[in-house]
Amino acid sequence: MSADFDIPACDAFVEDISAFVDHELEGDRATRLTDHIRACPGCGDYAEGLRKLSEIHRRSATAVDEGALEARIDPKGLFRGITSVLVSEKQGTLARLFYEIGRAYVIVGNRELSEANRRSVVVHTPTLDIRGNEERAKRMLRQADQLQERAAPARRSLFKQSRRLFERGRRERSGALERGRHFLEEALALEPGLDEARLYLGFQFSVTGRFERARVEFRKVYAGDGLPVHKLMALQSLGSVYEMCNDYMRAAECYAQVVSDEAAGVEPRLFPSFLNLPVSCAKAGRSGDSVRHFETLVQRFPQRVAQIRGLLSRKQSFAATLAQNAGLLDDLRRAVPQLFAA
Repeated sequence: MSADFDIPACDAFVEDISAFVDHELEGDRATRLTDHIRACPGCGDYAEGLRKLSEIHRRSATAVDEGALEARIDPKGLFRGITSVLVSEKQGTLARLFYEIGRAYVIVGNRELSEANRRSVVVHTPTLDIRGNEERAKRMLRQADQLQERAAPARRSLFKQSRRLFERGRRERSGALERGRHFLEEALALEPGLDEARLYLGFQFSVTGRFERARVEFRKVYAGDGLPVHKLMALQSLGSVYEMCNDYMRAAECYAQVVSDEAAGVEPRLFPSFLNLPVSCAKAGRSGDSVRHFETLVQRFPQRVAQIRGLLSRKQSFAATLAQNAGLLDDLRRAVPQLFAA
């Protein structure tokens, strides 16, 4: 049995709802709450969840095992167990919400950088409204604290550090990239296996020049037990970090491993590896491999030739490589004139 609070309750009614479920709310306050619940899905959902918990608690208090009359059910233990499950569910929901907020901050922060410092990032889904979802996260934190208080009153709150996240935001005037890092790190504290958050945390580190920290996060995802697509995205991101550090041989090795996987051809977020592989080979002095991979790129994605040309035109370091290697440029013009016609 699970009581889900997908839509948060309104702050002004949380206390009244608890009293209402416990039959301790009377008079005008009860009337006002009843009218509000009819019109507010979040408060209605919250009240129903608490009602179900109270009903389970009431029933368990008189339950007897018919197979052994002496072995009575511990109602408090049963109630704590059920509530602990709800706390765990709330913890997972908060982790994903923190990830979405952190991701949004990082994308905004990256866009605010200068052209020279900005990094390419594939945004697979639209970002959330930051301010509105921060308020939603605060409400969910209060609900989670109430659930945990019911399950284990003497236990230290699981969400104390999460609350500090918002307190820090009021005290500090940090930029979007730094705020994004805080939210992503808190998401991982609540759910360490949330690979999406770790990928964006690694991206934040790479954007801010902390390349070794970025490599650590990407390697954790790649070496973990997560989804294959996340492991490939981590490998692609690792190649990007090596490229930023001018280690083009290692970058090419990462990209080559990505494109060799069958999943890469059907996953749009992995397309950068197909483009970056021949570029990295060229920068590493592997001219023959660069030509071969460019040929494969055009054969595999003929419908994206115009897009590829546009992307290559923005790679200034690659243009500098071709300017210094006339032989490679001639070979590319002959092999893939669609991309390098004079």
